[in-house]
This record gives sequence, structure tokens and C-alpha cells, in this order.
Amino acid sequence: MRVLVTGAAGYVGTALQRALLAAGHSVWALSRRGRAVAGSHGVAADLLTADLRPLVADVDAVVHLVGIIREIPQAGVTFRRLHVDATRRLLEALADHPGPYVHMSALGTGPHGPSRYFQTKWEAEEWVRRERPWATIVRPSLVFGGGAEFFNALRLLAKNPVVPVPGDGSAPFDPVYREDLARAMTGMLTDPEARGETFEIGGPKRFTLDQLIDLAARSIGRHTPVPKIHLPLGAVAGIVRLGERFGGFPLTSDQLTMLQVPNITEDRRWHRWVPNPTPPGKDL
Repeated sequence: MRVLVTGAAGYVGTALQRALLAAGHSVWALSRRGRAVAGSHGVAADLLTADLRPLVADVDAVVHLVGIIREIPQAGVTFRRLHVDATRRLLEALADHPGPYVHMSALGTGPHGPSRYFQTKWEAEEWVRRERPWATIVRPSLVFGGGAEFFNALRLLAKNPVVPVPGDGSAPFDPVYREDLARAMTGMLTDPEARGETFEIGGPKRFTLDQLIDLAARSIGRHTPVPKIHLPLGAVAGIVRLGERFGGFPLTSDQLTMLQVPNITEDRRWHRWVPNPTPPGKDL
């Protein structure tokens, strides 16, 4: 099957390309610069400006991964443009295309989500449900493996003698291995039972934020648990807003909010394609 992957050069996209190729599919890897793994066909295009109809005309299926976790408004990089507008334009180009469509959203998404990230992910889902009711929607928790940006940040934090933690560090997460996520989406493409379904995807072990910090610390050789200082949310929020105003701060208000809410699921239906999911280890 010929599969177009949007956001193919990203963290999940590179793993998905490998999984699709391993399953015998031909891969058209779409990104702004057209980067692709060996064996895929690189396609350079911007979902927000390009004429997408010729790009989807000759493929059998589409996996839409484009998304961001941090806005850069001055560069036009916003949740609304990348989550909602890009999805809408892709769906318009696919109006007459009957093939399978897998859409990557995020666990925690909903109409009243606590952050703009979650809210715009929900809006994109609504477009998908309206325009392609047979689509498959995937909502992963935190994704780890091969140097995930979030866990790289935790590793940097874990190098401090005492690790600062916003809030009480008790919010739970179900981190999922990116190779498992890629294998699951690959299986969903050709499985009729995945059509029209929304899957929440979390890994086999649950961790609080404090425990994820200890996990990151172990990955760099520190004894755990590491000493932590839990900072009042109000004080951290003020610092983060100041950092957003002047730039260069490693955390945004949106991300701070998401670190305080549970990001967990009991949905195990995706084990149909990945029977034995991988727990986090040193490969964060």
C-alpha cells in the first residue's frame, strides 16, 4: 500500500516510516524539507500553503502526524494553524479520496481541555469526525524512546543537585514507546476493525511526574530517588509567564498546565497490534 505520512520528519514520523517500510508498504514522507528515512520517498511541502491535491491523488492511505507542543507566534507557528488549519486543508484535499486515514491526536484532548494544546487537538478531531467518519484517531500519552524532547528536558533537570518540580509532582502519566505507537498505527491502517474508532494509547507502566524525574535520573546514572523541591504553582506560573514574554524559557504556561493533570488511560484495545508494549528504561 502507498502511504502518505505528514510530519514524517518528526519524532514519531521517523519511527512510523520505519514501521511502515518493515510491513511492506511504500512510504511518501511529507515534511517542509522533504527529509525521509532510507527507503521512503521524501516529499517537500507545507501543509498550510501547498496545493495538496496532487500529493494525495496517487496514495492509498494517509497518516496525519503534524503537531507542535510549543507555539512560536512571531513565526506563525501556533496550535490553531498547525493543529486545526493544517488538518482542515488536508481533509479538503482528501474530499474525494476513500482510503484509510489515521489521525494522531493526544491523550487528554477534549472540548474543555485545560490547555490550548488539548483544545485545538480536539477541534482537529472534530474536523476529522465530520469529514471522514471512517477515520481512525489515535491519542497517545507521553511518548518516549530515542531521545524524546520531554525526557531530554527531564534529564537536564535531573542533573541538578536538587531538582525543582512545579506543583506536587503527583500527576500520573502512561508513557508509551514510540516504536510501539508506530507499530500500532501501521496495523490500524489495514485493519477494518480500526475504522471509525478512537484509541487511547498508554504504556504498560504508570508513573507520577516525580517518578518520571527519577527515571530520567537513573538514565544518566544518578542514584534515585533524587532530592526534589516542590514549587508552588502560583510562583512557577508567574515565572513562566515572564519567560514567555521575554523568550528563551524552557517551559510554557500551556506545558505547565499539562504537567498538573492526569494523562492516563485504561484502553488496551491497541494491544491487538502490539501485544507486549515496552515499558520505559534507559532508552528515553
